[in-house]
Amino acid sequence: MHGQSSLRPAALVRVLTVTALTAALALVPGAAQAHGGPGGHPPRQVNHAPDAPSDVGTSSPDSSCSAAVASPLRSTTPTLRATLSDVDGDSLRGVFEVRDGRSGRPLWSSRPTAAQASGAVHAVQVPDGLLRDGGVYEWRVQARDTKNRKGPVVRCRVVVDVAAPAVPVVTPLAGAGAVYLEDALAGGVGVAGDFRLDAPGATDVVAFLYAFDGAPARVDLAPGTTGATVRWTPSTAGTHVLTAQAVDSAGNVSPERAYRFIVASASSAPSGNARWTLDEGAGTTSADVLSTDGSNSLTLTPSTTWTDGLRAELWGSADSALLLDEPTDGASTTGPVLDTTGSWSVVAFVRAGTSDVEATAVSQDGDSGSVFRLGLATTGCTDEAVSCWSLAVAGSTGETSTATSTVPVVPGAWVALFGIRDAASGTVRLDVCDLGTAEAPGSPSPQAGEPVSLEAGAAGTGAFRVGGTQDGSSPWVGAVSGVRTWGGVIDVMQERRLCSAGG
Repeated sequence: MHGQSSLRPAALVRVLTVTALTAALALVPGAAQAHGGPGGHPPRQVNHAPDAPSDVGTSSPDSSCSAAVASPLRSTTPTLRATLSDVDGDSLRGVFEVRDGRSGRPLWSSRPTAAQASGAVHAVQVPDGLLRDGGVYEWRVQARDTKNRKGPVVRCRVVVDVAAPAVPVVTPLAGAGAVYLEDALAGGVGVAGDFRLDAPGATDVVAFLYAFDGAPARVDLAPGTTGATVRWTPSTAGTHVLTAQAVDSAGNVSPERAYRFIVASASSAPSGNARWTLDEGAGTTSADVLSTDGSNSLTLTPSTTWTDGLRAELWGSADSALLLDEPTDGASTTGPVLDTTGSWSVVAFVRAGTSDVEATAVSQDGDSGSVFRLGLATTGCTDEAVSCWSLAVAGSTGETSTATSTVPVVPGAWVALFGIRDAASGTVRLDVCDLGTAEAPGSPSPQAGEPVSLEAGAAGTGAFRVGGTQDGSSPWVGAVSGVRTWGGVIDVMQERRLCSAGG
């Protein structure tokens, strides 16, 4: 009859069976199929080779794999590892081999690792006595599936380095505030020192681990160098210890070098260390709290009065400050405090009452005017600002170098102004902490300014002043809550501590 199949029932069953088998095989993951023969046999699966090993390296110690450059390896019995995978999802075994890196001669081959699912990590440990310090080797890894089909070989070159560097050499340097010789008294609290760390004769030292009084730090070496200089500022007097260890490219660490030195007390610190907390709150003088003989006291002018200080306004703590709101206000010592021909640092915690006039918070007299002025300027500011924080330092030949800050001048807000003269680098710099107000607190993190060149500083021969200059041309308008000086360069950690403490 028309419209009915001409196939007999048995033939129809065979066609449906072959079609169903073909469709089922097509759904098997990773199974490549071959055409059946004339008899209609089902297609057969094709077994793929395993993938190339990945995440190849060593552990104990950790290292990566490079086929081109021999990587330093800090062990003679490392664990070789690799991740093995297979597109068919078969279980895999791994075979590891070690060869001489120069001749290519086989030295050792592992037994196949235990079979694991695709994507597992395989590892073997190199037996003791096979690798030698200084030897160059190539190790290989290859995956094998359950049908013993082999994948690509990955090769890694290593050079064994288990020899630790020699003990580093520590040398104190001039250039900061003090030279801290070993087992000798020098410097003082707040007086920075530079220390040179060297690995003489070494060619593969990449860093030094060091610590002052147990506080760990690391300095990495520039390529082609064998030494580095670190700077530290003591916060207490007495004996201190610098420990140092050299680290080579393989990660070997040298024995420790312990370098002891003694920081002088405040009373025996070098000229230039002074601190006025301005916490008297009344009277006509303010003491240098680091002085034991009453020297460096500030004498207030008759018009100068007192007010709440930074900590009182921002944090509600007991604190006072000098209120400088008349042109004749201010305070001064009877003689110089800083040796301005060398390195020095000064910090003033100030609140500006205005931002549209030149104003000096701290200065020191010289033979022909102020040798430095720290405060507020209305000229020479960056980005066309109306005013900016400024440090102007006179040079020995009559020139003046002025460093400025991009921290905005906000009347009524507290800031910490750090004026720094580094004789070793021939620069002056102004760093600023924007401490803000009680309603809008700032940050205790100092913002470093750009260094400005100054080859040699003029000598300060006269009074140290708070609130103005020698000629009275730019009196401070606002308040000063505290002032400190150092006969050297302070570091950023010291700045952060002072900003956080507010004085």
